[in-house]
Amino acid sequence: RILQYMTVFQLSEYDARVITEERSFADYFERLVETHSAYKAAANWMLGPVKNWLNEKAAEISAFPLAPEQLAALIKLVEGGQLSFSAASTKVFMGLLKEPAKDPASLAAELNVLQQSEASSIEPLIEKVLEKYADKVLEYRKGKKGLLALFVGEVMKQSKGKADPKKTNELLLQKLNV
Repeated sequence: RILQYMTVFQLSEYDARVITEERSFADYFERLVETHSAYKAAANWMLGPVKNWLNEKAAEISAFPLAPEQLAALIKLVEGGQLSFSAASTKVFMGLLKEPAKDPASLAAELNVLQQSEASSIEPLIEKVLEKYADKVLEYRKGKKGLLALFVGEVMKQSKGKADPKKTNELLLQKLNV
């Protein structure tokens, strides 16, 4: 199994060894990757949030309340840019553990944590931030490229963390490099 995980799933030897330590844990992982092929993301979730929950509860994977399909749906939301890993692991994951019958996308919407990745919802925030920091925009254009993080941070703050950081970065670069 370790070899298969390293070759087929492209996992590190460490990840492969930890996932395969317990047969039932590895079985769950394999059911998870059957429904979603982001192998590394699935491994990260198994070794992070899932393992943490199991350790806190001193439980086996058989006691884990989420079906692999539910966890796969949550991973897809993160991989698709609709949800940040942070919101997914702290809010949606925890909510699903309390209410395992819920759909991850519905719960994310209910919790109001879905990311905005449409330019139309992010651009007005960018305009506001660039206006507020007009002096910093000039510094950025003179070569102080580290200020990009300030602008991204401000847009994230304005959006209450809902703006997709990748999209925000991309749109900011377009506006700043004119």
